[in-house]
Amino acid sequence: MRKNKKISVAVVALIGTCAIGVLFAMGVLSLLTALQLVALGAIGAGVSAVMVWARRVDRRVRDVHLSLVDGKRAAVEGGKESGLRSGMEWRISARAHEARERARSLYGEGRVQEAVDELVPYAALDDPADRARRRLIGNRRAIGPLPELPERNSGELPPVPGRVLHFVTNALPNTQAGYTVRTHRIVLAQRDAGLDPHVVTFPGWPGPEEGDTEGRRDVDGIPYHRIRPGERCGLGLQERIEVAITEGTALARLLRPAVLHAASDHKNATVALHVGRALGIPVVYEMRGFLEETWLSHEGATSRRGSERHRLLVERESSVLRAADAVVTLADTMRSEIIGRGVAPERVVMAPNAVDERLLREQPDGASFRESFGIAEQERVVGSVSSLTHYEGFETLIEAAVLLRDRGREVRVLLVGDGPARPDLLDLAERRGLGGGCLLPGRVDPDEALRAQAALDVMVVPRIDARVTRLVTPLKPVEAMALGVPVIASDLPALRELVDDGRAGTLIPPGDPAALADAIMSLDKDAELREACVRAGREEVESRRTWGHNAEVYRALYARLGALS
Repeated sequence: MRKNKKISVAVVALIGTCAIGVLFAMGVLSLLTALQLVALGAIGAGVSAVMVWARRVDRRVRDVHLSLVDGKRAAVEGGKESGLRSGMEWRISARAHEARERARSLYGEGRVQEAVDELVPYAALDDPADRARRRLIGNRRAIGPLPELPERNSGELPPVPGRVLHFVTNALPNTQAGYTVRTHRIVLAQRDAGLDPHVVTFPGWPGPEEGDTEGRRDVDGIPYHRIRPGERCGLGLQERIEVAITEGTALARLLRPAVLHAASDHKNATVALHVGRALGIPVVYEMRGFLEETWLSHEGATSRRGSERHRLLVERESSVLRAADAVVTLADTMRSEIIGRGVAPERVVMAPNAVDERLLREQPDGASFRESFGIAEQERVVGSVSSLTHYEGFETLIEAAVLLRDRGREVRVLLVGDGPARPDLLDLAERRGLGGGCLLPGRVDPDEALRAQAALDVMVVPRIDARVTRLVTPLKPVEAMALGVPVIASDLPALRELVDDGRAGTLIPPGDPAALADAIMSLDKDAELREACVRAGREEVESRRTWGHNAEVYRALYARLGALS
């Protein structure tokens, strides 16, 4: 009904504007009169929109009033005048709790302003509702239009040549994830290349529940600075961004970096841009993924595309991309998307997912990993080391294993990692009768993850066909290629680029268990095909997918920005 009203208002406004245009064209109205009428129409439409919003909030306020009346009536009828106050408070608390749940659901659907409106009537009556409302307002501001940046300062402090300050969300050792591992590999390689990297994390990390409040932690000799670790840091993302700008500026004054390097997402870029403009330091934004596409990739979330939250995220990310002095990204698919958002091609450089050079020389002990999980030496093991999310598509692998079993070619499925899809994958394996033939041992540390990869006979990347999987390349297949493990991947642009258009791996249609089963059998039966894939994979990694190679890319970029002299 609400949607129909909005459409009706829009149609009426459009018809009115067209009519004014026709009258002007016929000479009935002067240009000045026509413009005045259009302006009045716009004002009327704005007033109508405000009235619609006011009616929506008014209905909620009326609900609160009714809850008060009901609470008073219940107390009086029960002969418990002394319980009048507690009865009304209970009613308000219950209604406010329901409103918070509705607001949470609306926010999850991307309807940010509606979520805020849901809580407005309770803000003065219920502290949790007021905190939730302020948190949502802060979150909306944080993804809204990029605030005006300070005037670019000429540089009040002489920088230390080659010193880099990286702005990230979280870091090792507390958070073990692809994001934190990439950060650490980058800074180690930069140090080996003669740079002086420092890292600063976003306010409030690690969280209060971890009890870790150290302001600085050195990891492998790399200084990781922390802004207010273990603190709540206000309500909503915007307050944390403001804290990060203030304390990040103070840290930059102390360290005097020659370049600021922010990693996804937009909040880190926003902080770095404010600090950089205020102190006259160039800013690099490294876009490692597309937050809004990852948000849409969850099962059942396709309806969120075009929602208020989605639109705001796209524009905020695009704004910080355009404002940065240079942009780094992981793949040609991502580079094309970034250029399409208005960034000049010459400002976008590639630093793809990569590995340590030692992986090309040293082989982790995959045999002991197999032994620890009771996997016999002669068994064929197919699987992955990955976050277990819906878009990874591991259901396809389980169904392929069922097909292979039915053909008399049993394989053991090994999926190392954790994530929201893990319970469903375990349930599917049980229902399909795989039982012990499908192992999901959960999350392991980085060294153990490499041993797990070395235990595989085939690395499978069966991602579903979604916008995020078409754009973003994963890290783990690169490690598998370096270790000499053949890769089978869904035929999607980002994965096609990763395996050199099928030369360094086998490509299959996404969501096709039969094609995946056939590809596994082909690699098992054809030794020459397997060896060709392994050789091409290692060549791909050695030529352009090592952290040492990326460090030289960063050095060249920083030199171009004047950060090395």
